[in-house]
Amino acid sequence: MIPIFPEEILHKNPQFKVVFQDLTTNKLNHDASTKLSNEGIKESQDVDKRLTALREDLVKSKIIRQRLIHTLDELPADLKEVVDLYLLTQDSGAVLRKDDEAFFLEGLPLLCKSLNKILLEDATELANMCDEDATPLTLPSAIADRQSSLHTHRETLRSLRSQSLHRSTALADLHRRLLSTTIQLIERQKHGIPSRAAKAQARHLALVADSLDGKLRIMHLESLERTYDPDTVAALAFYKEHLEDAKTRLRRRGARVQGELAEYEGFGEQMKRDVERYAALLEEIDRAKADIRRLGGDA
Repeated sequence: MIPIFPEEILHKNPQFKVVFQDLTTNKLNHDASTKLSNEGIKESQDVDKRLTALREDLVKSKIIRQRLIHTLDELPADLKEVVDLYLLTQDSGAVLRKDDEAFFLEGLPLLCKSLNKILLEDATELANMCDEDATPLTLPSAIADRQSSLHTHRETLRSLRSQSLHRSTALADLHRRLLSTTIQLIERQKHGIPSRAAKAQARHLALVADSLDGKLRIMHLESLERTYDPDTVAALAFYKEHLEDAKTRLRRRGARVQGELAEYEGFGEQMKRDVERYAALLEEIDRAKADIRRLGGDA
């Protein structure tokens, strides 16, 4: 099949376009076969006919030889032996003896009958493969119809292939244009005026943020300076000394209390019982005072 070139390529290469048009119009057929003159066509047709006839004879000979081999089991032993000799002579190019040849000719009716039976079975199978309603008699016409249908389908397929190639070429061209446009848009987006403006604005905002950060640091330092003036620092130092002194006194008092508690714990169980009795006595005194107040007296 002749390849298809986009019109853009042919337009950009006028000399190649002339050569391509000459090839597709005058030199080659649509299937890329060579166009011939009238004499060449006639000669080619004669050669094709002779070649077809030779091929048919060769195929017939092969079929007969193969079917002869299949019919050997159905033949008498003596005729089978002669047929084997005949097949060997056909392979080697030798010639049968006259008596064998005469016997072979006498057995031809039987051979033809067996071959006819096998060939009829083969033709029936071929007819069934070709068409369910076909018979060995209608097999040639059925095969001709199939060949005609095959030729039509091939032509249709060729047309579809040509259309597909044209559409593929157009699609490739559209894809190329799309890719080119995409690259241009990316370049404009990355290096164009909007991109540069966005970068400049980003740098400006970064500088503004840095200046605001510096101002905030200055305000923080100024507020610290106003808060911690010399008087405030002196007062805080004095208060710190007072807290340290109070902390020291509390530590000393805690140590003293811990010592007294240790002394009380050293008196033992007797001291604990005296303390309990003293606590009970205090409770009785409190109850007595409460009774006196309830009766209207003074404690």
